Amino acid sequence: MYMHNGNGGELGERSLNENISISPRMLVVWSWLPCNHSGAGILMRRLFADYPSDRLWTLTSYQSVRDLASHQPIPPPERQVPVPEARIHRRWIDRLARFVNYLLVPWTVWRGVKLARQKAIEAIFTVPWDHFTIAAYFIHRITGLPLYMYVMDDPAGTRRALGPQSIVYSIFMPRIVCAARRVWGVSSGMCEYLEQSYGVKCLPLLPLLDLDDFQKRSTREEDLSNVLFEIVFTGAIYSAQVDAVRRLVRVVNQGFCLVGNPRSQIRLTLYTSAPVEALERLGLVGKNVRRDEVRHQDIATVIARADVAFLPLSFEPEMRHVVETSFPSKIAEYLAGGVPILVHAPSYSTVARYCRRYDCGLVVDEPSDASLRSALMRLATDTELRRRLSAKALETASDNHNASRIVPKFLHQLSEIGS
Repeated sequence: MYMHNGNGGELGERSLNENISISPRMLVVWSWLPCNHSGAGILMRRLFADYPSDRLWTLTSYQSVRDLASHQPIPPPERQVPVPEARIHRRWIDRLARFVNYLLVPWTVWRGVKLARQKAIEAIFTVPWDHFTIAAYFIHRITGLPLYMYVMDDPAGTRRALGPQSIVYSIFMPRIVCAARRVWGVSSGMCEYLEQSYGVKCLPLLPLLDLDDFQKRSTREEDLSNVLFEIVFTGAIYSAQVDAVRRLVRVVNQGFCLVGNPRSQIRLTLYTSAPVEALERLGLVGKNVRRDEVRHQDIATVIARADVAFLPLSFEPEMRHVVETSFPSKIAEYLAGGVPILVHAPSYSTVARYCRRYDCGLVVDEPSDASLRSALMRLATDTELRRRLSAKALETASDNHNASRIVPKFLHQLSEIGS
């Protein structure tokens, strides 16, 4: 079910230009903005980067407009229409904030309906799941405009029997999915879940990037004389992966003992915005672990200098649904960088299935320190394995994650208002 479009080059550019000329006047209803900040924002920005600026509006939150102003958001500020939203990132108070946001849905709907009529909006696009998703649904119902949705993750689906949010989710999610003109999923696992649960057709839309631009900034030269074996992880660290990261930290802090091999020192660098204090609370520190930050435009360079890129997902039973359906956006960068990828995730995860299918990563699918250590030692000593994984990674990036192939097809699907 993974997307693959064999038509590239001139045909892809011609298709893109044709679709831009007929792009519907689109309203993106989302609590964030397409921008270079988080995984979801980056994917959305890449999808809509070439969308005609005079045909795109967003209905978002005041906080996003303020916080993301320096992260190249689209559309331009005059087309970003903000509404109030409560954000309190504390365990118990956060539930109160969610309740307040549900109460604000009618205001968001009113603002969206007014905007749709003023700007002659032709379609609505949303990214589940939160109160903005519900607002998008009611704007669709009131205006009759077609609704499109891109499902990148589904954490609310893991807790349907617990808490007010899950109750709201269980009531509205089936209605919203079935009401959508088209549904895209970030992985085959996500599409399988949506199709089985709601009986809808779901189109895979994998993480993408401008492959040519990325590879210009990621020239990779393997230096086998370097004594330091460098592992990198990029992005946020959260509940759907923390146990797998903690296991690698444990193994890395024990060090290597490779007799006769110059790569006897190992280091894990966590490129993340999480502060040191948060990493300490999670047990993600140690003598061979360092924390750093990297700008979005410098990720290619960071990956090119690494020996291994680490791609973890949780083995915890309560995270199974997320792990089965989600597909980290960082995989596109890892593959495009041509770096050997170490996947530490359950066999049922989309990531493990994908990397095994395309032979583009070494998979450790059991929560075992010994297995993880063995995989690292193979990657440190087996030159042929590293070269094969690197070659397969580049091939997979070109086939499945290249924006020049994916975006034209997406815009074509998006533009078929009357279909």
